[in-house]
Amino acid sequence: MSAPFAVLMVEDDQATLSLLAAIAKHEGFDALLADDGEKAMSILTRHSVDAMVLDLLLPRTNGFDILRHCNSAMPRLLDYTIVITAASEQIYGSCAELHLVRRFYRKPFDFVDLTSALHACRAAKALDDPARQHLSVRAAGIAERNTS
Repeated sequence: MSAPFAVLMVEDDQATLSLLAAIAKHEGFDALLADDGEKAMSILTRHSVDAMVLDLLLPRTNGFDILRHCNSAMPRLLDYTIVITAASEQIYGSCAELHLVRRFYRKPFDFVDLTSALHACRAAKALDDPARQHLSVRAAGIAERNTS
């Protein structure tokens, strides 16, 4: 059995955060929930996170600061980050880290699309796992020998 896929959900709107948590549970993800940026930063320092759904406009520490932190301390997480925001382009347009995230959604967003993006994160992360790469290379070698 594979290890759970941990997704940090960062959203200050409680209704949206609850819905994100329900989606994560339904889809078999482990949801770590934060309703402000400081809680998100604390979770990032204490837990191993496979992916993140991040609102940009947050109390205490905003999503832009979280993206900058990830870019300097854990840049691979940005490959598995989905940003959701109600911010205008004037607010987020100069954030260079937004070009590094997997997906960007303006609110209101489609939860089906978000769910698909989370599954894409899990699939991409599985392919990036060095242990899985070793197994894939080994399996390819076995398959090649079997066809010779």
